[in-house]
Amino acid sequence: MKKYIIILALMLFGASSSFGQWIYQSLPAYYEVKDIKFFDANTGIIILGSTNPGMLKTTNGGNNWTLFDTTVYYYGLQTIDSVTMYAYGQRTSIYRIKRTFDRGITWDSVSVSSARMFWDFSFVNKDTGWVSGFNGDYVIWRTTNGGVTLVPQTGGIGNGAIFFLKQKVNGEYYGWQNNFDELWRTTNSGVNWFQVTAPAAPYLFYIQFVDGNTGWFSAGYNGIYKTTNGGSNWVNQPLAPGIPQIISGMTHFICINKDTIYGIGSAKMLQNRVVGIVWKTTNGGLNWGYQQPDTNYYNGAYASIDFINANSGWAYGGNGVHTTNGGGVILYPTYVINNSTEITNYEMKQNYPNPFNPVTTIEFNLPKVSYVNLSIYDITGKSIINVINGFLLSGGTHRYRIEEFGKLNLSSGTYFYRLEARDINGAVVFNKTKRMIYMK
Repeated sequence: MKKYIIILALMLFGASSSFGQWIYQSLPAYYEVKDIKFFDANTGIIILGSTNPGMLKTTNGGNNWTLFDTTVYYYGLQTIDSVTMYAYGQRTSIYRIKRTFDRGITWDSVSVSSARMFWDFSFVNKDTGWVSGFNGDYVIWRTTNGGVTLVPQTGGIGNGAIFFLKQKVNGEYYGWQNNFDELWRTTNSGVNWFQVTAPAAPYLFYIQFVDGNTGWFSAGYNGIYKTTNGGSNWVNQPLAPGIPQIISGMTHFICINKDTIYGIGSAKMLQNRVVGIVWKTTNGGLNWGYQQPDTNYYNGAYASIDFINANSGWAYGGNGVHTTNGGGVILYPTYVINNSTEITNYEMKQNYPNPFNPVTTIEFNLPKVSYVNLSIYDITGKSIINVINGFLLSGGTHRYRIEEFGKLNLSSGTYFYRLEARDINGAVVFNKTKRMIYMK
Protein backbone atom coordinates (compact mmCIF):
# COMPACT_ATOMS: atom_id res chain seq x y z
CA MET A 1 0.00 0.00 0.00
CA LYS A 2 2.80 2.42 0.86
CA LYS A 3 4.46 1.79 -2.52
CA TYR A 4 1.15 2.39 -4.27
CA ILE A 5 0.73 5.75 -2.49
CA ILE A 6 4.24 6.81 -3.55
CA ILE A 7 3.46 5.93 -7.15
CA LEU A 8 0.27 7.99 -7.02
CA ALA A 9 2.22 10.94 -5.64
CA LEU A 10 4.74 10.69 -8.47
CA MET A 11 1.89 10.74 -10.99
CA LEU A 12 0.28 13.75 -9.38
CA PHE A 13 3.43 15.83 -9.27
CA GLY A 14 5.04 14.60 -12.49
CA ALA A 15 7.97 12.25 -12.01
CA SER A 16 9.23 12.63 -15.56
CA SER A 17 8.25 13.66 -19.07
CA SER A 18 6.11 11.42 -21.22
CA PHE A 19 7.45 8.81 -23.57
CA GLY A 20 7.84 10.32 -27.05
CA GLN A 21 6.71 8.21 -29.98
CA TRP A 22 7.03 11.25 -32.25
CA ILE A 23 10.04 13.39 -31.27
CA TYR A 24 9.89 17.14 -31.82
CA GLN A 25 12.36 18.66 -34.32
CA SER A 26 12.78 22.36 -35.05
CA LEU A 27 13.80 24.26 -38.15
CA PRO A 28 16.38 27.10 -38.07
CA ALA A 29 13.53 29.62 -38.53
CA TYR A 30 9.82 29.53 -39.18
CA TYR A 31 9.24 28.29 -42.71
CA GLU A 32 6.19 27.21 -44.61
CA VAL A 33 7.09 23.61 -45.47
CA LYS A 34 5.75 22.38 -48.79
CA ASP A 35 7.14 18.84 -48.86
CA ILE A 36 9.73 16.58 -47.25
CA LYS A 37 11.57 13.55 -48.61
CA PHE A 38 14.38 11.40 -47.19
CA PHE A 39 16.99 9.21 -48.88
CA ASP A 40 17.71 7.24 -45.70
CA ALA A 41 17.58 7.63 -41.93
CA ASN A 42 19.99 10.59 -42.02
CA THR A 43 19.75 12.51 -45.27
CA GLY A 44 16.63 14.40 -46.22
CA ILE A 45 15.38 17.44 -48.15
CA ILE A 46 12.61 19.95 -47.44
CA ILE A 47 11.21 22.30 -50.06
CA LEU A 48 9.69 25.49 -48.70
CA GLY A 49 6.30 26.94 -49.52
CA SER A 50 5.34 29.89 -51.68
CA THR A 51 6.42 32.45 -49.07
CA ASN A 52 10.07 31.33 -49.01
CA PRO A 53 12.26 30.12 -51.87
CA GLY A 54 14.82 27.40 -51.39
CA MET A 55 15.49 24.02 -49.85
CA LEU A 56 16.58 22.72 -46.46
CA LYS A 57 18.89 19.73 -46.06
CA THR A 58 19.69 17.51 -43.10
CA THR A 59 22.38 14.86 -42.73
CA ASN A 60 21.50 13.82 -39.17
CA GLY A 61 17.90 12.70 -39.42
CA GLY A 62 16.33 16.13 -39.05
CA ASN A 63 18.09 17.33 -35.91
CA ASN A 64 19.72 20.15 -37.89
CA TRP A 65 18.82 21.75 -41.21
CA THR A 66 20.77 23.96 -43.63
CA LEU A 67 19.11 26.37 -46.07
CA PHE A 68 20.34 26.50 -49.68
CA ASP A 69 19.27 27.28 -53.27
CA THR A 70 17.20 30.32 -52.29
CA THR A 71 16.52 31.50 -55.85
CA VAL A 72 13.82 28.96 -56.74
CA TYR A 73 10.27 28.61 -55.40
CA TYR A 74 9.64 24.88 -55.22
CA TYR A 75 6.28 23.12 -55.58
CA GLY A 76 7.03 19.38 -55.77
CA LEU A 77 9.59 16.81 -54.59
CA GLN A 78 10.03 13.09 -55.23
CA THR A 79 12.58 10.49 -54.13
CA ILE A 80 13.48 8.10 -56.93
CA ASP A 81 16.01 5.80 -55.24
CA SER A 82 18.71 5.88 -52.55
CA VAL A 83 20.72 8.59 -54.35
CA THR A 84 18.28 10.27 -56.78
CA MET A 85 15.67 12.94 -56.10
CA TYR A 86 13.67 15.26 -58.36
CA ALA A 87 12.08 18.63 -57.65
CA TYR A 88 10.24 21.18 -59.73
CA GLY A 89 9.72 24.86 -59.18
CA GLN A 90 9.85 28.34 -60.62
CA ARG A 91 12.51 31.01 -60.95
CA THR A 92 11.94 34.35 -62.72
CA SER A 93 8.68 32.99 -64.21
CA ILE A 94 10.48 30.01 -65.77
CA TYR A 95 9.45 26.56 -64.56
CA ARG A 96 12.25 24.05 -64.25
CA ILE A 97 12.97 20.51 -63.08
CA LYS A 98 15.94 20.06 -60.76
CA ARG A 99 17.71 16.79 -60.05
CA THR A 100 20.29 15.31 -57.73
CA PHE A 101 22.08 12.02 -58.32
CA ASP A 102 24.31 12.16 -55.24
CA ARG A 103 21.86 12.39 -52.31
CA GLY A 104 21.44 16.14 -52.50
CA ILE A 105 25.08 17.19 -52.55
CA THR A 106 24.79 18.72 -56.03
CA TRP A 107 21.75 19.63 -58.15
CA ASP A 108 21.42 20.34 -61.85
CA SER A 109 18.60 22.27 -63.48
CA VAL A 110 16.55 21.38 -66.56
CA SER A 111 15.03 24.69 -67.66
CA VAL A 112 11.94 24.84 -69.84
CA SER A 113 10.06 27.53 -71.70
CA SER A 114 8.38 30.25 -69.65
CA ALA A 115 5.17 29.44 -71.57
CA ARG A 116 4.91 26.17 -69.65
CA MET A 117 3.43 25.85 -66.17
CA PHE A 118 3.81 22.69 -64.07
CA TRP A 119 1.15 21.39 -61.68
CA ASP A 120 2.63 18.07 -60.57
CA PHE A 121 4.99 15.30 -61.64
CA SER A 122 5.53 11.58 -61.13
CA PHE A 123 8.71 9.66 -61.95
CA VAL A 124 9.02 5.86 -62.03
CA ASN A 125 12.82 5.85 -62.31
CA LYS A 126 15.63 8.35 -62.83
CA ASP A 127 14.82 8.67 -66.55
CA THR A 128 11.09 8.18 -67.03
CA GLY A 129 8.39 10.45 -65.66
CA TRP A 130 5.25 12.45 -66.42
CA VAL A 131 4.47 16.12 -65.78
CA SER A 132 1.01 17.69 -65.67
CA GLY A 133 0.66 21.36 -66.46
CA PHE A 134 -0.38 24.12 -68.85
CA ASN A 135 1.11 25.26 -72.17
CA GLY A 136 -1.70 27.22 -73.81
CA ASP A 137 -3.86 24.20 -72.95
CA TYR A 138 -3.77 21.65 -70.15
CA VAL A 139 -1.34 18.90 -71.04
CA ILE A 140 0.52 15.84 -69.76
CA TRP A 141 4.12 15.52 -70.87
CA ARG A 142 6.35 12.45 -70.76
CA THR A 143 10.13 12.40 -70.41
CA THR A 144 12.50 9.47 -70.92
CA ASN A 145 15.70 11.42 -70.27
CA GLY A 146 15.19 12.83 -66.81
CA GLY A 147 13.23 15.92 -67.82
CA VAL A 148 15.65 17.20 -70.46
CA THR A 149 12.98 16.65 -73.11
CA LEU A 150 9.23 16.82 -72.42
CA VAL A 151 6.96 15.27 -75.04
CA PRO A 152 3.21 16.02 -74.84
CA GLN A 153 1.11 12.85 -74.70
CA THR A 154 -2.35 14.34 -74.41
CA GLY A 155 -4.11 17.68 -74.40
CA GLY A 156 -7.12 18.95 -72.52
CA ILE A 157 -6.19 17.29 -69.23
CA GLY A 158 -3.35 18.03 -66.84
CA ASN A 159 -4.71 20.43 -64.23
CA GLY A 160 -3.97 18.64 -60.97
CA ALA A 161 -2.21 15.80 -59.19
CA ILE A 162 -0.65 12.96 -61.18
CA PHE A 163 0.58 9.56 -60.01
CA PHE A 164 2.24 6.58 -61.74
CA LEU A 165 3.01 3.16 -60.30
CA LYS A 166 6.75 2.51 -60.32
CA GLN A 167 6.22 -1.16 -61.09
CA LYS A 168 4.79 -2.13 -64.48
CA VAL A 169 1.45 -3.92 -64.81
CA ASN A 170 1.11 -6.19 -67.84
CA GLY A 171 4.26 -4.61 -69.26
CA GLU A 172 2.97 -1.02 -68.99
CA TYR A 173 3.03 1.84 -66.51
CA TYR A 174 -0.38 2.60 -64.98
CA GLY A 175 -1.16 6.20 -64.07
CA TRP A 176 -3.91 8.50 -62.79
CA GLN A 177 -4.44 12.24 -63.16
CA ASN A 178 -6.86 14.58 -61.42
CA ASN A 179 -8.11 17.19 -63.90
CA PHE A 180 -10.22 19.73 -62.00
CA ASP A 181 -12.97 17.46 -60.56
CA GLU A 182 -12.34 14.72 -63.14
CA LEU A 183 -10.16 11.63 -62.82
CA TRP A 184 -8.33 10.13 -65.79
CA ARG A 185 -6.45 6.85 -66.05
CA THR A 186 -3.88 5.30 -68.39
CA THR A 187 -2.94 1.63 -68.68
CA ASN A 188 -0.40 2.03 -71.47
CA SER A 189 2.22 4.39 -70.04
CA GLY A 190 0.31 7.55 -70.87
CA VAL A 191 -0.20 6.95 -74.59
CA ASN A 192 -3.96 6.90 -74.07
CA TRP A 193 -6.05 8.25 -71.20
CA PHE A 194 -9.68 7.50 -70.36
CA GLN A 195 -11.94 9.06 -67.78
CA VAL A 196 -12.99 7.11 -64.68
CA THR A 197 -15.18 8.05 -61.74
CA ALA A 198 -13.72 10.66 -59.41
CA PRO A 199 -14.39 10.71 -55.65
CA ALA A 200 -17.44 12.79 -54.76
CA ALA A 201 -15.50 15.61 -53.11
CA PRO A 202 -15.03 19.28 -54.10
CA TYR A 203 -11.26 19.25 -53.50
CA LEU A 204 -8.83 16.46 -54.29
CA PHE A 205 -5.29 16.91 -52.97
CA TYR A 206 -3.16 13.80 -53.35
CA ILE A 207 -3.42 10.41 -55.03
CA GLN A 208 -1.47 7.20 -54.51
CA PHE A 209 -1.96 3.59 -55.64
CA VAL A 210 -0.26 0.43 -54.40
CA ASP A 211 -1.18 -1.68 -57.43
CA GLY A 212 -3.29 -1.43 -60.57
CA ASN A 213 -6.55 -1.55 -58.62
CA THR A 214 -6.07 -0.30 -55.06
CA GLY A 215 -5.54 3.36 -54.32
CA TRP A 216 -6.54 6.37 -52.21
CA PHE A 217 -7.37 10.02 -52.84
CA SER A 218 -7.18 12.62 -50.07
CA ALA A 219 -9.86 15.28 -50.10
CA GLY A 220 -8.99 17.79 -47.37
CA TYR A 221 -11.82 18.27 -44.89
CA ASN A 222 -13.79 15.65 -46.84
CA GLY A 223 -11.36 12.97 -45.64
CA ILE A 224 -9.96 10.18 -47.77
CA TYR A 225 -11.44 7.89 -50.41
CA LYS A 226 -10.43 4.37 -51.46
CA THR A 227 -10.87 2.41 -54.67
CA THR A 228 -10.29 -1.30 -55.28
CA ASN A 229 -11.05 -1.30 -59.00
CA GLY A 230 -8.61 1.23 -60.43
CA GLY A 231 -10.85 4.24 -59.84
CA SER A 232 -14.18 3.08 -61.24
CA ASN A 233 -15.72 3.37 -57.77
CA TRP A 234 -14.65 5.16 -54.60
CA VAL A 235 -15.66 4.72 -50.96
CA ASN A 236 -15.22 7.41 -48.33
CA GLN A 237 -13.32 6.20 -45.27
CA PRO A 238 -14.39 8.13 -42.15
CA LEU A 239 -11.54 9.41 -40.01
CA ALA A 240 -13.07 10.30 -36.65
CA PRO A 241 -16.74 11.22 -37.14
CA GLY A 242 -18.38 13.07 -34.29
CA ILE A 243 -15.27 13.30 -32.11
CA PRO A 244 -15.16 16.70 -30.36
CA GLN A 245 -12.14 18.95 -30.77
CA ILE A 246 -10.71 17.14 -33.80
CA ILE A 247 -10.31 19.40 -36.83
CA SER A 248 -10.66 16.44 -39.16
CA GLY A 249 -9.34 16.13 -42.67
CA MET A 250 -6.50 14.75 -44.76
CA THR A 251 -4.31 16.46 -47.31
CA HIS A 252 -1.32 14.15 -47.82
CA PHE A 253 -0.58 10.54 -46.94
CA ILE A 254 1.97 7.82 -47.58
CA CYS A 255 1.30 4.13 -48.18
CA ILE A 256 3.77 1.82 -46.49
CA ASN A 257 1.87 -1.10 -48.05
CA LYS A 258 -1.75 -1.92 -48.87
CA ASP A 259 -2.61 -2.12 -45.16
CA THR A 260 -0.50 0.51 -43.40
CA ILE A 261 -0.97 4.19 -44.30
CA TYR A 262 -0.05 7.41 -42.52
CA GLY A 263 -1.87 10.68 -43.19
CA ILE A 264 -1.72 14.34 -42.17
CA GLY A 265 -3.82 17.48 -42.39
CA SER A 266 -5.72 17.31 -39.08
CA ALA A 267 -5.28 18.78 -35.63
CA LYS A 268 -6.81 18.72 -32.16
CA MET A 269 -7.88 21.70 -30.09
CA LEU A 270 -5.73 22.14 -26.99
CA GLN A 271 -7.25 25.01 -25.03
CA ASN A 272 -6.29 28.04 -27.12
CA ARG A 273 -3.96 26.14 -29.46
CA VAL A 274 -4.22 23.59 -32.23
CA VAL A 275 -1.78 20.67 -32.26
CA GLY A 276 -1.17 18.45 -35.24
CA ILE A 277 -2.01 14.75 -35.24
CA VAL A 278 -0.94 11.90 -37.53
CA TRP A 279 -3.57 9.51 -38.89
CA LYS A 280 -2.71 5.82 -39.18
CA THR A 281 -4.50 2.73 -40.43
CA THR A 282 -3.26 -0.86 -40.29
CA ASN A 283 -6.14 -2.42 -42.24
CA GLY A 284 -6.18 -0.47 -45.49
CA GLY A 285 -8.32 2.35 -44.15
CA LEU A 286 -11.19 0.29 -42.79
CA ASN A 287 -10.41 1.95 -39.44
CA TRP A 288 -8.39 5.12 -38.96
CA GLY A 289 -6.87 6.10 -35.64
CA TYR A 290 -4.48 8.87 -34.76
CA GLN A 291 -1.13 9.36 -33.09
CA GLN A 292 -0.52 12.40 -30.93
CA PRO A 293 2.98 13.96 -31.02
CA ASP A 294 4.20 15.92 -28.03
CA THR A 295 1.63 18.62 -27.25
CA ASN A 296 4.18 20.76 -25.42
CA TYR A 297 5.15 22.19 -28.81
CA TYR A 298 3.02 24.16 -31.22
CA ASN A 299 3.05 22.60 -34.66
CA GLY A 300 -0.48 22.99 -35.98
CA ALA A 301 -1.60 20.61 -38.71
CA TYR A 302 1.31 18.99 -40.55
CA ALA A 303 1.78 19.76 -44.25
CA SER A 304 4.14 16.99 -45.35
CA ILE A 305 5.02 13.42 -44.37
CA ASP A 306 7.58 10.82 -45.44
CA PHE A 307 8.67 7.36 -44.31
CA ILE A 308 11.72 5.37 -45.41
CA ASN A 309 10.35 2.13 -43.93
CA ALA A 310 7.52 1.01 -41.66
CA ASN A 311 9.14 2.53 -38.55
CA SER A 312 11.16 5.60 -39.50
CA GLY A 313 9.29 8.69 -40.63
CA TRP A 314 8.89 12.48 -40.42
CA ALA A 315 5.96 14.89 -40.42
CA TYR A 316 6.54 18.62 -40.85
CA GLY A 317 4.62 21.87 -40.92
CA GLY A 318 6.24 25.01 -39.48
CA ASN A 319 8.41 22.61 -37.46
CA GLY A 320 8.27 18.84 -37.33
CA VAL A 321 8.38 15.49 -35.59
CA HIS A 322 10.28 12.25 -36.18
CA THR A 323 9.56 8.65 -35.20
CA THR A 324 11.69 5.51 -35.21
CA ASN A 325 9.01 3.10 -34.00
CA GLY A 326 6.13 3.74 -36.38
CA GLY A 327 4.72 6.46 -34.17
CA GLY A 328 3.97 4.21 -31.22
CA VAL A 329 0.42 3.58 -30.10
CA ILE A 330 -2.66 4.38 -32.18
CA LEU A 331 -5.69 5.97 -30.52
CA TYR A 332 -9.18 5.17 -31.77
CA PRO A 333 -11.65 7.53 -30.05
CA THR A 334 -15.40 6.98 -29.80
CA TYR A 335 -17.80 9.58 -28.45
CA VAL A 336 -21.41 9.11 -27.33
CA ILE A 337 -23.09 12.44 -26.64
CA ASN A 338 -24.90 12.96 -23.33
CA ASN A 339 -28.40 13.75 -24.59
CA SER A 340 -30.16 12.90 -21.34
CA THR A 341 -29.64 13.06 -17.60
CA GLU A 342 -28.17 9.54 -17.49
CA ILE A 343 -24.62 10.80 -16.89
CA THR A 344 -24.67 12.93 -13.77
CA ASN A 345 -21.23 12.15 -12.35
CA TYR A 346 -17.63 11.79 -13.47
CA GLU A 347 -16.63 8.15 -13.83
CA MET A 348 -13.59 6.24 -15.07
CA LYS A 349 -14.10 2.55 -15.76
CA GLN A 350 -11.68 -0.37 -15.68
CA ASN A 351 -9.84 -0.84 -18.93
CA TYR A 352 -10.87 -3.83 -21.03
CA PRO A 353 -9.61 -6.35 -21.75
CA ASN A 354 -7.37 -6.51 -18.69
CA PRO A 355 -4.79 -8.09 -18.75
CA PHE A 356 -4.21 -7.05 -22.38
CA ASN A 357 -1.79 -7.42 -25.30
CA PRO A 358 -1.47 -5.30 -27.35
CA VAL A 359 -4.93 -3.63 -27.48
CA THR A 360 -7.04 -2.21 -24.67
CA THR A 361 -9.84 0.34 -24.25
CA ILE A 362 -10.21 3.03 -21.58
CA GLU A 363 -13.71 4.43 -21.08
CA PHE A 364 -14.90 7.35 -18.96
CA ASN A 365 -17.99 9.52 -18.48
CA LEU A 366 -18.17 13.31 -18.27
CA PRO A 367 -21.39 14.96 -17.05
CA LYS A 368 -20.44 18.27 -18.69
CA VAL A 369 -17.80 20.00 -20.79
CA SER A 370 -14.40 19.52 -19.13
CA TYR A 371 -10.70 19.89 -19.74
CA VAL A 372 -9.31 16.35 -19.59
CA ASN A 373 -5.93 14.71 -19.04
CA LEU A 374 -5.56 10.95 -19.40
CA SER A 375 -2.11 9.37 -19.02
CA ILE A 376 -0.58 5.93 -18.55
CA TYR A 377 2.36 5.46 -16.13
CA ASP A 378 4.77 2.71 -15.19
CA ILE A 379 5.33 1.60 -11.58
CA THR A 380 7.99 4.29 -11.05
CA GLY A 381 5.57 7.06 -11.97
CA LYS A 382 7.11 7.69 -15.38
CA SER A 383 4.55 8.84 -17.94
CA ILE A 384 4.39 6.32 -20.80
CA ILE A 385 1.57 7.74 -22.92
CA ASN A 386 -0.34 11.01 -22.79
CA VAL A 387 -3.60 9.72 -24.27
CA ILE A 388 -5.31 13.08 -23.72
CA ASN A 389 -3.43 16.23 -22.79
CA GLY A 390 -5.62 19.14 -21.73
CA PHE A 391 -8.31 18.68 -24.39
CA LEU A 392 -11.72 20.27 -23.92
CA LEU A 393 -14.18 17.40 -24.23
CA SER A 394 -17.98 17.53 -24.32
CA GLY A 395 -20.18 15.77 -21.79
CA GLY A 396 -20.92 12.14 -22.56
CA THR A 397 -19.18 8.78 -22.81
CA HIS A 398 -15.66 8.72 -24.24
CA ARG A 399 -13.79 5.55 -25.24
CA TYR A 400 -10.16 5.41 -26.33
CA ARG A 401 -9.06 2.13 -27.87
CA ILE A 402 -5.26 1.92 -27.70
CA GLU A 403 -3.55 -0.25 -30.30
CA GLU A 404 0.09 -1.23 -30.92
CA PHE A 405 0.97 -0.92 -27.23
CA GLY A 406 3.78 -3.37 -27.97
CA LYS A 407 5.51 -0.66 -30.06
CA LEU A 408 6.67 0.88 -26.79
CA ASN A 409 8.93 -2.11 -25.99
CA LEU A 410 7.73 -2.24 -22.41
CA SER A 411 8.06 -5.20 -20.07
CA SER A 412 5.08 -7.19 -18.85
CA GLY A 413 3.61 -6.05 -15.59
CA THR A 414 1.43 -3.53 -13.80
CA TYR A 415 0.85 -0.04 -15.16
CA PHE A 416 -1.47 2.75 -14.05
CA TYR A 417 -3.78 5.10 -15.89
CA ARG A 418 -5.03 8.35 -14.43
CA LEU A 419 -7.90 10.63 -15.46
CA GLU A 420 -8.03 14.25 -14.38
CA ALA A 421 -10.91 16.58 -15.28
CA ARG A 422 -11.08 20.33 -14.77
CA ASP A 423 -13.99 22.70 -15.20
CA ILE A 424 -13.91 25.61 -17.62
CA ASN A 425 -12.33 27.77 -14.94
CA GLY A 426 -9.43 25.33 -14.52
CA ALA A 427 -10.41 23.90 -11.14
CA VAL A 428 -9.88 20.15 -10.67
CA VAL A 429 -13.28 18.48 -10.33
CA PHE A 430 -12.28 14.82 -10.69
CA ASN A 431 -9.21 12.61 -10.63
CA LYS A 432 -8.96 8.85 -10.50
CA THR A 433 -6.19 6.27 -10.95
CA LYS A 434 -6.61 2.59 -11.81
CA ARG A 435 -4.28 -0.34 -12.44
CA MET A 436 -3.85 -2.14 -15.76
CA ILE A 437 -1.82 -5.24 -16.57
CA TYR A 438 0.18 -5.63 -19.78
CA MET A 439 1.13 -9.22 -20.75
CA LYS A 440 3.64 -9.69 -23.56
